[in-house]
Amino acid sequence: MLQVPKAILDSIEATCLPSMPQVLLRFLRLSFDENTSMAELATLVGQDPALSARILTVANSPALCRGAKTGNLLQCLVNLGIRLARTLAACLVVQKAFSAAEDSHNYDLTGFWGHSLRVAEVARAISNEVGYHDPEEVYLSGLLHDIGQLLLLGSVGESYVPMLVLCRDEYDLRDVEKQRLGTDHAAVGAWLVDQWKLSSFMSDSILFHHAPAEEIVAADALSRIVWAAHVICYRHRQPDPDLDERLPDLAAVSLMTGIDLSRISAIYTHCSERVVSVAAALGITENADAKTLPHTSTIPLVNLSPKHYYTIADTLIEEAVRDMALMQPLQQDLASLGSEAEILLAVRESARILFGVGQLVFLLVNPEKSALSGANVSCQPELLQRLEIPLDSKHSLAATVALENRPRSTFEPEHPASISLVDVQISRVLGCEGLLYVPLHGRRRNIGVMAYGVSAAQALRLRQRLKWITSFASMAAISIENWRDMRDRELNLESTLTRQFEQHARKVIHEAGNPLSIIKNYLAVVNQKLPDDNAMIQELEILGEEIDRVSLIMRRMSNLAEALPEAGALDVNNVIENMLVLYGDSLFSSRDITIEKKLDHGLAFVNFERDSFKQILLNLWNNAAEAMSNGGSLVIATQADINQNGRTYIEVRVSDTGPGLPPDVMHSLFQPLDPNRRPGHSGVGLSVVAALVERLDGRITCQSKAGLGTSFSILLPQTRKEAA
Repeated sequence: MLQVPKAILDSIEATCLPSMPQVLLRFLRLSFDENTSMAELATLVGQDPALSARILTVANSPALCRGAKTGNLLQCLVNLGIRLARTLAACLVVQKAFSAAEDSHNYDLTGFWGHSLRVAEVARAISNEVGYHDPEEVYLSGLLHDIGQLLLLGSVGESYVPMLVLCRDEYDLRDVEKQRLGTDHAAVGAWLVDQWKLSSFMSDSILFHHAPAEEIVAADALSRIVWAAHVICYRHRQPDPDLDERLPDLAAVSLMTGIDLSRISAIYTHCSERVVSVAAALGITENADAKTLPHTSTIPLVNLSPKHYYTIADTLIEEAVRDMALMQPLQQDLASLGSEAEILLAVRESARILFGVGQLVFLLVNPEKSALSGANVSCQPELLQRLEIPLDSKHSLAATVALENRPRSTFEPEHPASISLVDVQISRVLGCEGLLYVPLHGRRRNIGVMAYGVSAAQALRLRQRLKWITSFASMAAISIENWRDMRDRELNLESTLTRQFEQHARKVIHEAGNPLSIIKNYLAVVNQKLPDDNAMIQELEILGEEIDRVSLIMRRMSNLAEALPEAGALDVNNVIENMLVLYGDSLFSSRDITIEKKLDHGLAFVNFERDSFKQILLNLWNNAAEAMSNGGSLVIATQADINQNGRTYIEVRVSDTGPGLPPDVMHSLFQPLDPNRRPGHSGVGLSVVAALVERLDGRITCQSKAGLGTSFSILLPQTRKEAA
């Protein structure tokens, strides 16, 4: 069992492992590049031990791990997903910037990084030589073999730094660590890997990489390979006679791995050259022939002022953090806007404030014509809207900027030939000496360019802010791209839902149409058999009208754009009487509900569509009947000449003595309810009523009290019409 003192563990839990700033910057950029694959990200992460450990820790945490634990970096990144990877990248860059500002030690981790990467490369090469089943597991184990040093440096740095200064090599360091800390960096590194709960000997390979040769031969294959890689790199990087007794020689490595000494030397040379190439690609100065001990790369540069240590990568990290801090609130504001026109307007005004320019226009890509155009952008000069610039660098500097994705100015003396008459025209339209073009490139598409109308002095001033201006333009392009993606998704979803609804509606109409026709024909036959004075004739006629109304409603379902039926003169009282004849027994009498009619016989005719009014009444009556399932009373009243806000209405009131409406229903009375709230009911009745009343240019209100019932009042515009 590992014995790591609790005080050390408590300090480690709050430790942020320091990564090489060059790797962090590239990780940030690649994570936001839509063209970057997860495999490319995994390769980059695998070039930095601290970043690898961070990704493995997050991906294998209980909150995110949904399946088996994994020590594969690619699988970890896939499990995290690109969004979380971007968030991690941004957070790590911010943390790096702030820790650099707060850290008084100023560590140079280049030597530690180079040694870790070199051991990882050599370990993978050995695994290929001996046929180990998982070379990537070997690589990662070699990369992390000294991760304990970083953990101790970050957690107990004040006491750990003097140890690094005093010790000649890792073997001296390990002895001092045990004396002063009660543990060593190999045990601390193994503890970290243990937290990931991998089905692997990775933790053991880190714990045993300083073991004597006679002991390591009995360990597992992974531990033996990492041990061998560490010895090879240590021997080649630090030839020292004083180490002969303490450090196993290459002959022991050759005997254990079965690889001859000449091949071992070739493997080291090849891997070292690869590390130098990786360092060059990342902008890291790493000397393969340096005689610096691996552990001494973490020694603070106590004899140098911070400005001597400060690297270009640190400066770029600060710039990245500044851009994120400044741009994030604006990006959130842009994301909340409802149209592309609003986004462009906000971007224009923001740019004027941020950069102090008066003239700014947009030339957006028209993909159908493969051209830049100022058309369809509000608040731009009319002449500019007539221009169409082919997306060909021969035709304008604007097209060149859009294609090359880098800002250019008409004041650049080294490229005068690229300025065309179109660029001169745009300058004249804006009334400016010249132009600064900045590309609008999203993550996946070319949006266009921003054209700043500037003088020569302004162009010189803006050149100093060009990185900021370019970042601002990139943020604006991504906002536009996101809005277009969201619009396309909404249109596709709307189109899909509309097609599905129309198909379903046609099936319903087809299936229900035939029975309705049969019922109506049967009623006609019954009507012919009845004597002329039979009271049932009126009821059969009303029932026939209801069948026609249902058929009409169903036909409307198949054509959402169908025009509304024309309004006609309507006798409201007569409609109420006829509907009570048809529905009185089934809705009310069968439930012991008494009906009280208070109809104003001086009620004027109103001019609106009959079926809509009947549907309003039927929904309200049905709700009232269900509310009084154990009996009660219903009052149906009408009243003429109700004046509100200078208009004259008739009122139709439906009042019941039911239990009243619950507070949650009253809160969103005329909105569709969750159908699961009342099984067997759609929950849309009152929302349909409200929509129909609005369509009739009317108003609807409701009063309801617990235990005292509910009353709906409907006001409909009144128009007088003399009875014939």
